[in-house]
Amino acid sequence: MRKLTLSLVFCVFLCPAALCTTQPCASGTLASYEALGSGGCTIGTDLLSSFANVAGTFGATELAPASVSITPSGGSSNPELIFSVDSSAVAPQLFETIFTYMLTHSVFLQSTITLANSSETVDGAVTDIQNLCAGGNFGPDGVDGCTGNPLTLLTLDGIQNSDNTSLGSVSSVAVTDDFTLDGGTAGTASGGEFTDAFTAQSSVVTTTPEPASTVPAAILIVLLFLGQQAQLRGKKR
Repeated sequence: MRKLTLSLVFCVFLCPAALCTTQPCASGTLASYEALGSGGCTIGTDLLSSFANVAGTFGATELAPASVSITPSGGSSNPELIFSVDSSAVAPQLFETIFTYMLTHSVFLQSTITLANSSETVDGAVTDIQNLCAGGNFGPDGVDGCTGNPLTLLTLDGIQNSDNTSLGSVSSVAVTDDFTLDGGTAGTASGGEFTDAFTAQSSVVTTTPEPASTVPAAILIVLLFLGQQAQLRGKKR
């Protein structure tokens, strides 16, 4: 009973309501993350939720959500998701995965995307575009209708494999990743990894001096009282 009581106290007073019933993010696929719905999962105290596919480029073939692997890492101040794709496009094929999700709970300062372990030949290309809505939400297409500050990052393998932007200081970010394997007109493109990494403000625990000082004072008062009682008992004898 005591352990149960302590657990309830932790959930009510120390743990944000949304996080008490949410599991830490684990390695899985885009399909398994989409199945989490609005409940999502956590990296530290950050909540990642509402993963969903959105409409892609006309003429592109969608990469099945089950074929996109996700590996979470980092903590409250540096949550990160690594997306892995093991597919290849041969001209004139165009493969794409485009999905959106929400990141909330910390004060987010920066977003960084990187593209690695990809390759292309002739006029083939591997790209990842990240659309961000800092402090707001996107419309149904996951790209337009941002109710906050709209931002865009771009990586193109072999030319620009990393990009970053300031988010200001916001407690929520809507994220849409658009990853493509484009065989071009006479080339090939093979997938690899694209990473969404965020920098958040570290939590600072502050202490209030008054309660801390009243504890020793209370103990001192009790000791004085007990001492006086002992003296009285001694006199009575």
